[in-house]
Amino acid sequence: MIGPSDPTSLSMTTSHLLDGLRDPSNQAIWSAYVERYRPMMIQYGIRLGLSATDAEDAAQLSLIEFCTAYQADKYDRTRGRLRDWLFGIARNQVLNYRRRQVNRGPMLIGDGSSGTDFFHALPDEDSLTQVWEEEWRQAVMQQCLATVRAEVEPRTFEIFELFAMQGLAAEVVAERLGVTANAVFGAKRRILRRIRELLPQLQAEW
Repeated sequence: MIGPSDPTSLSMTTSHLLDGLRDPSNQAIWSAYVERYRPMMIQYGIRLGLSATDAEDAAQLSLIEFCTAYQADKYDRTRGRLRDWLFGIARNQVLNYRRRQVNRGPMLIGDGSSGTDFFHALPDEDSLTQVWEEEWRQAVMQQCLATVRAEVEPRTFEIFELFAMQGLAAEVVAERLGVTANAVFGAKRRILRRIRELLPQLQAEW
């Protein structure tokens, strides 16, 4: 999974992002918009069977399609969340690419042992939605971690990463980094507390 790299741009509110997209010449906002949503769109396409190249192309077309429609006043904020509008566009682009793959020749799901036709194995609507929601939640969590990483001392986040994310024992982390086991547990508590504070805010802003 591609993670966010700029906590400041990626944590801006959706309203600020949309206001900026009104101006086609605002490259800073366009970059923030692409950086926020492109990685999850690429991963969405890959999980639904596209190659990495096709997933990247589908994501780029989806982002451009939404931005063009938005600047033409075809998006009404009162009728749905931005991520829901993006889902509809991304879904259609992925399906289009999958149909093209079928037209280029027979393709198989997985290792091909089942002989299942690629097109006929298309996920149902509930699965398409579930995969999108999973990717959205993962993207928000990655942003949350990037924000916390920017706020705390590098050593504190390294402790958290090794102990809470990689699952190393507290004693192993303590020995490796030259700290006490209590410091390891303390770093985990502080960062988890901050994640619990940030996550609802980011979920609302994305």
